[in-house]
Formats: sequence, structure tokens, C-alpha cells
Amino acid sequence: MVGIEDVTLLVFYTEAHCWQFRLISAGGAVFGECKLYYTPEAAEKMGREWISKGN
Repeated sequence: MVGIEDVTLLVFYTEAHCWQFRLISAGGAVFGECKLYYTPEAAEKMGREWISKGN
């Protein structure tokens, strides 16, 4: 879990879906994709890209 620009980036693992990320806004809204990543680093990288693009 990392705080970046008023957004919390959460990287997590599930057996069914490998690594994923979600972004949590300051207001509590949750954003993300249902894409699978095979390493936590890959999921974190994509989450950071989402933040930099303003998704």
C-alpha cells in the first residue's frame, strides 16, 4: 500500500486472479482493472501509470 498524490495504491494477491491493483481516492472511491499481473512489481507499475495518466 502506497500513498501517491491523494490516492492510495493497493497491490494484492489472490490465488484465483494473481496480482492486481486498485486505486482508492481521497473520497473513498475504488478504481482499477480486472487484468492479471504475475508479479507485484508489474501490478504496482501499472497502478503508478494509471495515477500518472489521471485515470
